Amino acid sequence: MPQGDYRKALDTSFVHRYSHGEDEWSWDVGMIQAAQAFLERLDPHGDQHVLDIGVGRGRDASTFILAGHRVTGLDIVENSSWPLLRKRWGDRLDLVNKAMQDWQPAPGTVFDAALDNGCFHHQHPDEWGPYLAHVRRLLRPGALVGLNVFGVDDAHPEAGWREMDNQRQGYFFTDAGIRQTLEAHGFTWQGLEVIERQHGEARYLLALVRT
Repeated sequence: MPQGDYRKALDTSFVHRYSHGEDEWSWDVGMIQAAQAFLERLDPHGDQHVLDIGVGRGRDASTFILAGHRVTGLDIVENSSWPLLRKRWGDRLDLVNKAMQDWQPAPGTVFDAALDNGCFHHQHPDEWGPYLAHVRRLLRPGALVGLNVFGVDDAHPEAGWREMDNQRQGYFFTDAGIRQTLEAHGFTWQGLEVIERQHGEARYLLALVRT
C-alpha cells in the first residue's frame, strides 16, 4: 500500500480500536513488563525527561512519572483518557497528538530516554529510516532507547508483514533482524529481552540501544 494511504489506514484502525474499547494492548501484561524493564535501566537518581512514543492511555507514562521522571507522550490518537491524565499529572506530563516522524518540538528540546512500546512495528517500511532518524535527533548522546516489537516464534519463524485489522499491518522481527535494523540506523546495541505476549501470537522483543 502507498505510504500516504497506509497512514490513513493506520489512523482509522487505532481510532476504531480506542473508541470501541478494543485497545487490548493498554492492559497487555507483556507490554507492562517491557515498560518496567526499560524503567529499571533509567538513572534512578535523575529526573529524566522521557519520550513515550505511542503513549495511548498513559499507562507507561504514569509509571515513569511515579518513579520521578517527566514524560512527553506522542500518539496519533487522542483518546478519552487524556483529559484525566493532564489533570492528574500537570506539568509532569505533556501529551501531543502527532505521529513521531511529523512532530517538531520546541527548539532546544532534548530527551534523556525514549520508549516505543509497540509502535515501530506498525510503521510503513518507507518510514523506518525517517522515524528512527528523528528519534535520534531528539535525544542526547548516550540516551537509552527501547523499542518493543513483535517477534517471530516457533509456529511462525519467518520475519515479515502480517495483516491485522482495517488494513493495519504488523512486522514480526527475528532477534537478529531488529538488532540489524537499529544498528544500521546508527544506534549502539545494548541487549534484547524476550517477553511473552498476553494477546495474539508470537512474542515481544524489547530491543535496548543507545544513541
